[in-house]
Amino acid sequence: MAVFNDGIAETESPEKANVVCTDVLIVGSAGSSAALFLSNQGIPNIMIIKHRWTANTPRAPITNQRTMEVLRDAGIEDQILAEATPHELIGDTVYCESMAGEEIGRRPTWGMLPDRRADYDLTSPSMPCDIPQPLLEPIMFKNATMRGTQTQFSTEYLGHTLDEDGVSVQVHNRHTGHKYTIRAQYFIGADGARSKVAADIDLPMEGAMDVGGSMNITFKADLSHLAAPRPSVLYWVFHPGANIGGMGAGLVRMVRPWSEWLVCWGFDINSEPPVLDEAEATRVVRNLVGIPDLDVGILGYSLWGNNEQYATHLQ
Repeated sequence: MAVFNDGIAETESPEKANVVCTDVLIVGSAGSSAALFLSNQGIPNIMIIKHRWTANTPRAPITNQRTMEVLRDAGIEDQILAEATPHELIGDTVYCESMAGEEIGRRPTWGMLPDRRADYDLTSPSMPCDIPQPLLEPIMFKNATMRGTQTQFSTEYLGHTLDEDGVSVQVHNRHTGHKYTIRAQYFIGADGARSKVAADIDLPMEGAMDVGGSMNITFKADLSHLAAPRPSVLYWVFHPGANIGGMGAGLVRMVRPWSEWLVCWGFDINSEPPVLDEAEATRVVRNLVGIPDLDVGILGYSLWGNNEQYATHLQ
């Protein structure tokens, strides 16, 4: 067996030419933090991702204090803050009939009131920030890879076999069509809500998938006149139809202040899915923002299902 300088070993015998060896194999982009922490400790690891790049929709944006502390320890807090919406702009959570319409109420969040801000300042050197996945994940991937992770995009997990000494994982390069095996001592499945890894190990699950229907629409529009004077990144919209499918309310969510946004709206998942095109996306956006002639640039849209499912056993 030949061991290369990057810590990954590959067998020399012809019959094992399709086997690559490492200490830890990570499946899925949600494992980028694990890859970073392993590489910081000098532990050889490979991370495979089915898709050609990281998340392309602005999910999971608010990053709390404990997470920022961990990322500070990992040495990337400054890089994150350079891309994030800072804490002082997160503002209140707003409940309204539309973003431009009647405001039902505001809930101070994330230490925005002076008395709570003192609690935040006294308990941590780090503050929450707002950074969506398309901005956070590339920072994680870059630093993990620079520090030793072997990152392989367009590489799909097919299955695995456990034995007393470790695990053999079968993978497929979706670009070249090449199939091979990665041999590891440890194996981390981080491949999302519809995880094939979880299915393969018969992880016990309870609850249901697709209990409600939602649509996500990302768009560009200058809404600084509504948000900048009293900052908020999160507007829950209680509007006729808000109780149909989805999350029980509409949502207008800041992606970048105050020019890029996400709206979320529900649909009846038990009926035919709605026809979602640019015209319908524009109509939904104008409806939730509350400006009938809003100048909207649609960036993308998709339909998805809300899940109420969880694992009953983890170890």
